[in-house]
Amino acid sequence: MDTHDPARTEKAKAALARMPKRTLHIFIASQVEGLSYVEIAKREGLFLWQVRRHMLRAIRIIVREMR
Repeated sequence: MDTHDPARTEKAKAALARMPKRTLHIFIASQVEGLSYVEIAKREGLFLWQVRRHMLRAIRIIVREMR
């Protein structure tokens, strides 16, 4: 797979742009900052199930946009 495929890059950008701000913030905390769901929940003052819900939403958006 070509990791420098401009079409995939644009699709990924579109997926991130479609995410609600809170979902994007949680997604970045997990995937870029490397925080666990528990750490994110504590930092954001959320329940663990809320972090999981945001991550599931983020993944669904990414999958839909990358098709």
